[in-house]
Amino acid sequence: MNSKTHNRRGHSSVVRVFLTGILCLFLAACSTTRFAYNQLDWIVVWYLNGYFSLDETQEAELRDAVQRNLEWHRRSQLPKYAAFARQVDRDIAGPMTTDLLEQRLDEATGFLDAALRYMLPEVSAFFLMLSDEQIDEFIANLEDDNKELWTDYGGETPEERLERRERAAFKGFKRVFGRLNVEQKTLIRTYMANMHDVSEYWIESRRRWQVDFRDLMIERPPEPEFSERLTALMIDPNRTDDPGYRDKVEENKSVFMEMTVALIGILTDKQRARFSNKMKSFARDFETLSIQES
Repeated sequence: MNSKTHNRRGHSSVVRVFLTGILCLFLAACSTTRFAYNQLDWIVVWYLNGYFSLDETQEAELRDAVQRNLEWHRRSQLPKYAAFARQVDRDIAGPMTTDLLEQRLDEATGFLDAALRYMLPEVSAFFLMLSDEQIDEFIANLEDDNKELWTDYGGETPEERLERRERAAFKGFKRVFGRLNVEQKTLIRTYMANMHDVSEYWIESRRRWQVDFRDLMIERPPEPEFSERLTALMIDPNRTDDPGYRDKVEENKSVFMEMTVALIGILTDKQRARFSNKMKSFARDFETLSIQES
C-alpha cells in the first residue's frame, strides 16, 4: 500500500538502505518470511554491497553488527509486529475510519523509529569506518536511485506523472488485497486526481538531504558530535523542507487516508479473505521467529 506522499521515506535514503532488510525485506512474501529473516546478516551485506564496495573486514564487522541488532529485534520487536498484524486483521473485518487508519500508520512508523534509534550507534560506527572513496561511491549510488525513482514515478508532464502514480497505487493495493476490479480502480483514479503533484519537490528534497549527509560524512566531526548530527538527519529528515511542500504532503496524506478507507469499504469477500490470511500468516511467522534461537 503506497501513498506516494513522499514524506519520511522520500529522502531519508540511509534509513531506507539500512532498514530495508530489517523491517521490509522479510515482508516480501509469507512463504519466505522465516527463511529471509534468519539469513538477514548475509542479505544485508549483499544489499549494502550494492551501495559500497566493502572489504572482507568491513563485511565481517557488518554481519556481526546485524546479528547483534537482530537479537534485540527478534526478542523485543517481533512480538509487537505479530500483535499489530492480528490487530490490523481485526480492523479490516470491522468498519474502518480515517482516524483508525492513521493510528495504525503511526504505530507502524513507531516500529521504524524504534529500530532506527536502537541501530543508530551501529550505523554511526559503520560510516566512521568507511573511506572517503566509499562515501563518494555511496552518494553516487543514491543519485542513481534518484534517477530510477524519477523514471518510475516522475515524467515530463503532469499527466504522465499522474498516470505513473496511479499505476503505482494500483500495484501497491493489488499487492495487499489482490486483483482490483473496475469499480476499485475508478475509485483510486478519482482520489489520485485530487492529490498534489509534489514529484519535483520530492526529488529536490531528497537531494538536499543527501547534500547535508555528504557534508557530514566528509567533515566527520569527533564523537559525540558526529552521532548527534547523524541522528538529527535520520530522525527528522524533513526539518529543512519548504513549509508549502510540507502542507501539500499533509494534504496528500489526508486524501490517501480517505481513499484507502473508501477502498476497504468496497473490498470483495475474496479480497478480505486474502488480506486476513496474509495478516494471520505474518503474525504466526513473527511469533515463531521471536522465540527461535538466533
